Amino acid sequence: MKKLFYLLLALPLAFAACEPEPAPEKVDPTYAPELSLTSEATMEFAAEGGEGVITYTAKMVEVTREAAEPKVEATCEADWVTDLTVAENITFTVLANEADARETKVVVTYGDKSFEVAVKQAAKQNDQPEPENGVKLEASYLQGDYYGDEYSPGVGNYYVYLSDLGFDEEGYASAGGTYYCLDLYGPLFDGEGDITLPVGTYTFDANDTMVEWTIGAAYSGYFAFDENGNSLTGEYGLPITDATLVVTESGMTLTATIDGVEHTVTFEGVADITDVRTDTGEVIEVTANYAYANYYGDQYTPGTADNFYFFLSDLGVDENGWELPNATYYRFDLYTEIIDSTNGIYIPEGTYTYDWFDSMQVGTFSDINSAYYVMDDSGWDYIDYSSLGEGTITFTESGVRAEVLANGATHIITYEGDITFTDVSSSGGGEGETLSTLTEDKVLDIEGATVILEYYGDYYYNGTDNWVVYLYEDMETLNGAYLMFEILCDPAADNIAGTYAADSWGNCDTAYTYLPGYVSGDDMWGSWYVDMLGGDINEDLAPIFDGDFTIDIDADGVYTFTFDCLDDVGYAITGSIKATMSSEAATLSAKSAKRAKANNFAKRVNSEKLSSKAVAKGATLSVR
Repeated sequence: MKKLFYLLLALPLAFAACEPEPAPEKVDPTYAPELSLTSEATMEFAAEGGEGVITYTAKMVEVTREAAEPKVEATCEADWVTDLTVAENITFTVLANEADARETKVVVTYGDKSFEVAVKQAAKQNDQPEPENGVKLEASYLQGDYYGDEYSPGVGNYYVYLSDLGFDEEGYASAGGTYYCLDLYGPLFDGEGDITLPVGTYTFDANDTMVEWTIGAAYSGYFAFDENGNSLTGEYGLPITDATLVVTESGMTLTATIDGVEHTVTFEGVADITDVRTDTGEVIEVTANYAYANYYGDQYTPGTADNFYFFLSDLGVDENGWELPNATYYRFDLYTEIIDSTNGIYIPEGTYTYDWFDSMQVGTFSDINSAYYVMDDSGWDYIDYSSLGEGTITFTESGVRAEVLANGATHIITYEGDITFTDVSSSGGGEGETLSTLTEDKVLDIEGATVILEYYGDYYYNGTDNWVVYLYEDMETLNGAYLMFEILCDPAADNIAGTYAADSWGNCDTAYTYLPGYVSGDDMWGSWYVDMLGGDINEDLAPIFDGDFTIDIDADGVYTFTFDCLDDVGYAITGSIKATMSSEAATLSAKSAKRAKANNFAKRVNSEKLSSKAVAKGATLSVR
């Protein structure tokens, strides 16, 4: 049945029968209707159904002919879309689906203007298992990748899919297919020819220790699709909560618990495993001419280790500590025994090993902050950048020798001579230390500022959108106030408007919060206020540590930032800043551009740590 609803309710029938129909209301003869859709043009619903909201704008615009005042009307021919109502927004209800996937459209009209919104609903999940029966599958395909020990030093990493239908040539899953992905850790493959899974029993490891004969939890899961290619298990699949895999010479048997249901999967045959190790076997030997380090003391590891940012380079840095054009750098985030720095700073002799887990233990260098990079002709951008992988760095009385994996090659770097040290152990981050230089409250009431936004998506893998907001009081001279906020937004929102509270615990898991300011390495992170003079810090520098700030965006795209915040000392940072979006980020000063670049690449390094396996291994599956 076709359903038709109006913005204004009709008069009751009893009155309509007794009164003459009023003439159409006349409006200014120079106006006509205009209608725009302001929400998504396609809306998708699960089989269970749900509520839908369509937003729009409807207004009269100036023309040169007469027009009567129209009404906004919405229609839908599908009887499974009910309660279609037109008001400030258009709302409707999608009934539960007991059959195959289906779709329809809602047609919205305003005078002679109209738009359509597609409404799609997934099929009923009929082939989800009954808990009391369990699931049994005879898999026809075993496909996957071999990563060597890139993620698990000394242990082989095999990432495989057990499936009934397999993948097409471009790696897409098949409609109607079922897939069990397993992150396996076993002995290193040392043979020639086709890679095979080591024979033995693998057990589920909820802690992802990546030791031999385990199934990692974080990257293992279950995916299923209906005959139309719609996911029955969500975008990221269902997690495996317990499992055992027995591999024999002729096949394997998987027993796994998924969503409380026991799945038994068998496979007979030969696995199709691709060697995706990035170690090319290439050896690059480098003689460094400069060695320097920032010493952070134990501010990040109180009482357990001292921390150095140690650099080896062919050209070194300029007088301000910035990288030079066309220079090459190797950066090691070292953790040593606690030294007595009263008699001078030094790195204790010995060998330090790569630490994938970033445990910050004595005798290691971390994965997340160690890197290899090469600067371009300007000295402000990278032409090559890579996290450091497995390897060691050794300090002796006469010099340094490092052997590490970067960009698939083994780099051997040697240096003989003295190391230049900079003591930044009191730069912030230790217990009880503060970073603010404010001596009084700061009031910011500014008109005509400029805002730049950087978007990182679900950077923290928690369902929020991560943005960094940069505010410049005067972007041409780079004088006056400069603020930055790292915020977490609701991905369902149309923009970043809202009120944000401090994420005091640094959990990075709640929408409409911001990260308080902190220092890591040589850079400022989180949220800060700086008083600039020509792009340099003038007098005031303060991490924004607590309180709320609100972002409003008007119809003309003007942003209003309202502050009621505190620094880490307790001084208030309050006021209001009106800003418009920058049309050319290249007008940033060198120092500001450096900060933005450092932010981008630090995000990239961290993202590689958190998600490189997910990206490479396809932690999400889709049907083409």
